[in-house]
Parts: sequence; structure tokens; C-alpha cells
Amino acid sequence: MTDELETRIDVRERAPDGHYGEALLYDFAKTLTSLSLIVLGGVLSLGGTQRAAEIPQMALVLTSGSIAMAGLLALSSVFAIVEARAKNRELPTYLLALIKTANFLLGVGLGGFMVIWLDSLK
Repeated sequence: MTDELETRIDVRERAPDGHYGEALLYDFAKTLTSLSLIVLGGVLSLGGTQRAAEIPQMALVLTSGSIAMAGLLALSSVFAIVEARAKNRELPTYLLALIKTANFLLGVGLGGFMVIWLDSLK
């Protein structure tokens, strides 16, 4: 039997002083970007089904627009963090607002998608 080695890395020890929080923001913004792309793919694939004619087009436009905007804001957040680190500057003050807005828009879009999707299953 082999003994499994358990390794734990404390991220706070690896991050430079004062930069632990921005690493979390960076990862969260990356996750929001990925989720936006996945959900947008689901919305667009739902729009390409045989029942797409039954789905109100305005609902699809608003849902996909909300999700796409969330993805753009999340990607902008990632870029702002990378740019700040590359230029050795402080993070922009609007960064948290960007991430919160992206999270809100993704929630609105995902909620709209779920309503449309569940309605299309009837």
C-alpha cells in the first residue's frame, strides 16, 4: 500500500504582501468569465432548437445581452488586475463595482435563461 502524501499550500504565504485579496478577485473574475461563456452557449443553443419559434425573441435578446455584458465586465476586471500588476500600480477603485455588476448581470441572465429553458420543456 502506498501512503498518500497530503500537501497543503497556504496561498497567503505564496502571495506577495498585500496581494492575497487581488489573487482572489482575479480568480473570481476568471470564473465569472468562464461561466458567462458557458451560459451564453446554452442560451444560443436553445435559440437554435426546433422550439425556438415559441420562445419570445426579446427574452432571448435580453438574456443573452445580459450574459454577454457580464462576460465583458468580468474580462475587463481580469484585464484591469493584470494591467495593474504589470505596471506595478494599485488596483483601480472601480474594480469591485465591475465584478459586482458582472455577477449581478450573470445572475439576471442565468435566471432568465432558466425561466426560458423550463418553459420550453413544457
